[in-house]
Amino acid sequence: MPFSLRMDPGSAVVIGTCSGILNVTDARKGAAAYWATPEWNGRPVVWDFRSAQLDVHPPEIDALARFILESQPPTPPPRVAFVTGRDVDFGLARMFEVHREHPATLVRVFRDYDEALSWAKERA
Repeated sequence: MPFSLRMDPGSAVVIGTCSGILNVTDARKGAAAYWATPEWNGRPVVWDFRSAQLDVHPPEIDALARFILESQPPTPPPRVAFVTGRDVDFGLARMFEVHREHPATLVRVFRDYDEALSWAKERA
């Protein structure tokens, strides 16, 4: 998956920028890359999919949510925002939002990047 991860200047939010066609394997790799940087553990993250196209099927979404819940570090991000540009990707991300329920992490899907970043910066 073509993606990059960086810390947003002036905040404690990690930004994941993705492009191209993304599948479940790519999502697992992206999550693992985020977890691999210990100083990012417990920080909010914004995944920007506006330049990407999700190639994920509904049954895979539940499996991905379970993988993340079982594999994430002990201190998960307090907020995870997804920003999408296409209606179908928005719907798929909303399905993930429902499956990803965990008391330590709020997940929300956005169409506007600035709104997502602002939400991610809020204290949970």
